[in-house]
Amino acid sequence: MRFVGVLVITLAVTLAGGCAPGDGREMRGAGPSDTAGVMVQVGAAGAGSVSEADDVDGQVTVPRVEGAPKVYANRMSGQIGELADYDLSYPQVSGSPVEHAVNGALEAVVANAYSSFRASVLEEEGATTGASEVVSTLRGTGKVLHVDGRLLSVVFDFTTEWDDAASVQQQASTLLIDLSTGSEIAVADLFRSDAPWLAKLATVTRIDLEAQLGAGTLFAEGLAADAVNFRHLAVTAKGLVLRFDQYQVAPGVAGTPWVDLPWSSVAGLVDPEGPIAHMVP
Repeated sequence: MRFVGVLVITLAVTLAGGCAPGDGREMRGAGPSDTAGVMVQVGAAGAGSVSEADDVDGQVTVPRVEGAPKVYANRMSGQIGELADYDLSYPQVSGSPVEHAVNGALEAVVANAYSSFRASVLEEEGATTGASEVVSTLRGTGKVLHVDGRLLSVVFDFTTEWDDAASVQQQASTLLIDLSTGSEIAVADLFRSDAPWLAKLATVTRIDLEAQLGAGTLFAEGLAADAVNFRHLAVTAKGLVLRFDQYQVAPGVAGTPWVDLPWSSVAGLVDPEGPIAHMVP
């Protein structure tokens, strides 16, 4: 398994229809960093790579591109009733004219994960009245893979553990945001409309995953050239990162696999007028 830095983030979020008063949610915020880049912690499992990074006092600083907004960190942690605890984190930006929209989109990813977990916990609580200790946990992190003056690319990982479950539940998602408008960028918007980009992604992804996991372990349906199979796509300075849901392409023990694709692997497929055209060599 490849290891990369996971963004250290402290989260503060207002969830519409979220926690009931007194559920133990603890808010802790942090101001924008004055450092030159995005701070991440070395040595934790995640997606993508940060090969450009430098080690500074146990941290890794992703070099900041001129014109990019500052990235800072927030965390939301606490308990839900007597049965669950959670620690969720994600990045926020400052110095962008559309930062409100950008931060709202980042918050929404974590809010959705929290809301789903809370609903499951409250359902479980109704079936286990009288429990006196935490029996489930939700952990989540968001990591900035790339930020410049035009684009923000973030990967989220969430892990849920239940005390009576034989295995953990893992979820991954990605978010691409246009920093000129604050709007989310769809994967299809990255490629030429007349290009066979889905077929190309399916082919190169299968080759990579066969090398990682073994051809006999892969699920063909999850690797078919269908847009739904390649919706978790992130961008780095050196290329693309594809993430897959647990059980999508391999047995659950594989977690949420990923594939790193250099720009050369999608040469000619990227829209020359699209949101990542400026990044392709």
